[in-house]
Amino acid sequence: MALVSDFDKYFLHLPKISQPDDFEKFWQNAINELKKTPIDVQYVHNKRKSTGKFSAYDMTYIGYGRIQLFATLYIPDKIERPHAVILFHDYDDLDSYAQFPIDLPFAYCFVELRGHRNIIHYDQEQNRYPGFMTEGILEKDDYYVKGLYLDGLRTIDALRLHKNLDCSKIAIIGKGLGAAVALFTTSNSNRVMALVLDTPSFCYLDKAQNIAKSVIANEINAFIEEHRSKKSAIKKNLIYFDALQFIKAVTCPVLTTVGFKDSLSPAECVFALFNHLQCDKTVEVYPDEGHSAGGIEQQKRMIEWIKNIIV
Repeated sequence: MALVSDFDKYFLHLPKISQPDDFEKFWQNAINELKKTPIDVQYVHNKRKSTGKFSAYDMTYIGYGRIQLFATLYIPDKIERPHAVILFHDYDDLDSYAQFPIDLPFAYCFVELRGHRNIIHYDQEQNRYPGFMTEGILEKDDYYVKGLYLDGLRTIDALRLHKNLDCSKIAIIGKGLGAAVALFTTSNSNRVMALVLDTPSFCYLDKAQNIAKSVIANEINAFIEEHRSKKSAIKKNLIYFDALQFIKAVTCPVLTTVGFKDSLSPAECVFALFNHLQCDKTVEVYPDEGHSAGGIEQQKRMIEWIKNIIV
């Protein structure tokens, strides 16, 4: 009975979504600007990372604002022109998918979120934050997350230039903030046929900023505390980046994972996102787990789920 009560407590969230009048124009202008930036993608074979079934490549390309982006691409050796699975890790957690069980028949592109190659990790004792989630937050055109989201689209563009990949059908997996990147990318690309939102964050920000105990929430709240006169402007800017805003454009099947004990991506916020999806959708619930809900076994389930959609 307690499980049913907890499920109802978390599931019954369907917040109203209201967009600024210039929301569509803002993002269309950003995408148009991205298209003017040369991709300049490079692939360098990495023998050390290669496995018995996959050849690994260090991938570099140019993202929004002419920032150099990094990824590792694994291409199966004996499959001709495989479809690609793109993975975005969580904020301040490059190892989100460090042990991900890559399996045939796909190629896998593990993307580093911008700035994370040289990130200053969160240090609770010194009250030190990475700083990216408040970078440019006072002006939405300069906000870090704007570039981060657009990097998702740029990753698809870069993979399309690889002659040994078939990018007509793409799957995307995102963890935490990476799930928000995955959602934005899916909402703006007709090539994404399967989307996995792995304990997604940066959604339903009106609530998340008050209850989440993540580095993201703490970093933004600490900044607001130091700039109280800017609180209203910051909240208005964040509306443009709340993952809830991109749901209506998602039409492909979606798999979502949630842990009831997740303090980083609170279940209330995950279900607010899930409930608004108007597509074929599935949620995997872990009542006794937190942000790592399901672990490696759930990651295996993600690939099996994708196989049933993209073969």
